[in-house]
Amino acid sequence: MTLRIAPHVAWQIVDGEAVIVDLSSGKTMGLNPSATFIWSHIDGREESQIANMTAEQFGIDRGEAASDVHQFLAEMSGRRVVVEE
Repeated sequence: MTLRIAPHVAWQIVDGEAVIVDLSSGKTMGLNPSATFIWSHIDGREESQIANMTAEQFGIDRGEAASDVHQFLAEMSGRRVVVEE
């Protein structure tokens, strides 16, 4: 499954951390640096690709990265800020 940031979402990286605004609800979220890395690599990629990139970037086990990425993306999908293409 290829992922995209939902079209009703605006975001920007400020001081190394993403700030996300859901324009449909007006809610704002701030992400820590590792979540910012994942977020900034979502568009047009599959979950497994993002997990591999995350493992390499942070020097962690691919299984751990896959679990962390899956959990993050599931939360973002639940908030409707990430969608499947």
